[in-house]
Amino acid sequence: GAASALMGSRAAMACTVAVEETIDAHYQSQIEALGDDEAALRQTVAKFRDDELEHRDTGLAHGAEEAAGHALLDRGVRVGTRLAIWLSERI
Repeated sequence: GAASALMGSRAAMACTVAVEETIDAHYQSQIEALGDDEAALRQTVAKFRDDELEHRDTGLAHGAEEAAGHALLDRGVRVGTRLAIWLSERI
């Protein structure tokens, strides 16, 4: 019913927040690793990072932290996202 749809929506928002915060940390490490001679690339990565943070804020505004099992869901999604980033760097 309506309650399960709401919890599904909150769980989706919790996943969004976990993914976006993990990607944010990845982008931040890339920004810090880029040298002064790569200012244009650093600016592009910073724009991508800002977009991810906007998505995170949307998720928080829509009840992400109220999802059932939020802590467990958050941890699982973060681990999966870090694994996906790690794999993408090796392809």
